[in-house]
Amino acid sequence: MIRVGFWFDYGLVYSGGLNYFRNLLHAIHVAQQGDVKTILFIGKDLPEALEREFARVTEVIKLDLLTRGTATWFVHRSLYRSIRSQLLVERILRKNRIDIVSHASMVEQLSGIKLISWIPDFQYLHLPQLFPGLDFDKRSTEIRTIHDGSDAVIVSSQDALRDFAHVVREPQPRRTYVLPFVSQTSAHDQSVNLQTVLDKFKLPQRYFLLPNQFWEHKNHQVAFEATALLKRQGIETTVVCTGWMRDPRNPSSKPIDSLAFVEREQLEANVRLLGSIDYAEVLSLMRGSIAVLNPSFFEGWSSSVEEAKSMGKPVIVSDIPVHREQDPPGARYFDPRNSAELAAAMKAAWETWPAGVHDENETTALEGLKRRTAEFGRRYVEIVREVATPAPKGAP
Repeated sequence: MIRVGFWFDYGLVYSGGLNYFRNLLHAIHVAQQGDVKTILFIGKDLPEALEREFARVTEVIKLDLLTRGTATWFVHRSLYRSIRSQLLVERILRKNRIDIVSHASMVEQLSGIKLISWIPDFQYLHLPQLFPGLDFDKRSTEIRTIHDGSDAVIVSSQDALRDFAHVVREPQPRRTYVLPFVSQTSAHDQSVNLQTVLDKFKLPQRYFLLPNQFWEHKNHQVAFEATALLKRQGIETTVVCTGWMRDPRNPSSKPIDSLAFVEREQLEANVRLLGSIDYAEVLSLMRGSIAVLNPSFFEGWSSSVEEAKSMGKPVIVSDIPVHREQDPPGARYFDPRNSAELAAAMKAAWETWPAGVHDENETTALEGLKRRTAEFGRRYVEIVREVATPAPKGAP
């Protein structure tokens, strides 16, 4: 039995990372590979409902060390920052007989415990203006350190692999695997009644859903501009936005320009900003929408696109390499800097695509989801087996 510990040290505010862990652990469970046992280490601030969900697919161990603000968390941070010590982490992992620690943000090797690292994306290479104060050379050096210190590195797309190869200066980086994640929606998207959600937020029956965090690279502005263009043409569309309204890279900031544009163009009835709402409610709104919008300038592997694929919902997305790689069925692509292109795609969808639940599309998508999930889980387990197998003497 190979015991794999998933060390969630990103903080619960990182909802994208949390959903990634949910998807991967579910897939490993579905794959039913009996030689791998998973254990999730996470903070004690994990909501009870999420703990129950994780407990169905993995063992869950909640730790003070992973709970931001606790004395143990502060001690560990101090030891790590001052002398790069992982003493407390290693003690916990050894106590639980962990063979491999997976998907942690740590960069140092642990004595006698193998390490599978995960790098979500390389956004800083493409949008450096969004990272004020970041030392780009230092960040690239850190990534090379992760590569050198890991027994395997996972990236989510071929697009990310190209970036990784550039950073580590290897045309084909060693011990590196492309593992696109598959979003699980079937357990959530029917758990909340759609009409109940529409009534709760006073939403119309027909709308587009833009379920992205309100971060600068997510490019809400182009969607608002497209909505304004359509309004001037006499086409009153509705765009429902969900997600955090603050960018963690700049916690004091607000999406001032975009919100000022909504007010200036009198789009309050057309652009509905719900903020961060329950994940099941988001999926319910996705299920009932005309289409999902993702105007992002950059993605590592888009969660909202994967969620739409998993429930058979059409998408209108920015024409960026990773969206092409994800290849959602029937997608409409547009230049993320061209609001007129997006407006044209939205107009066509508004006038011809139905809203609400599409039973046939959902059934087809669910069949594909089962297959894709099992493959996702099996591919991860294959990586685990390769890492656990002792390398031949003299191997790099």
